[in-house]
Amino acid sequence: MSANPETNAPQDADQPQLVARSRATEAREGQDIHLTPKAAEQVRAYLEKDNHPDTMYLFVGVKGGGCSGLSYILDLRDEAHAPVKETDEVFLSEGIVIVCDLKSYVVGNLTGTTIDYQEGMMGAGFTFNNPNAKHSCGCGSSYSA
Repeated sequence: MSANPETNAPQDADQPQLVARSRATEAREGQDIHLTPKAAEQVRAYLEKDNHPDTMYLFVGVKGGGCSGLSYILDLRDEAHAPVKETDEVFLSEGIVIVCDLKSYVVGNLTGTTIDYQEGMMGAGFTFNNPNAKHSCGCGSSYSA
């Protein structure tokens, strides 16, 4: 067993190394994936409401599909069960760790993407402002890069 640098407690060899927070670089507006203060507030509220562990991170990615070709993925994951890969991009925005797999970051052209939370008469939810999107669908959940 080795020591966990976060807690200085023994760590099982079978347990994945928790590295997301230590690898995270401060997200730069216009260059990295980052959250608006309102989006970060919503993520924090969700994490606190369900008493999630400190090992949680916000996963951002893309997958093929949607009416414009690519659809955004936004998910909360626990690093203890979904380890961060060496090739993943890891950012810290408004105190929230954001992880994006390299393929999504490059193919999805997510550089400079802002994630916001908006409320309106038609509902509330997270929105993506991707300056590299060539075309977005009407609902805003898919785009072409």
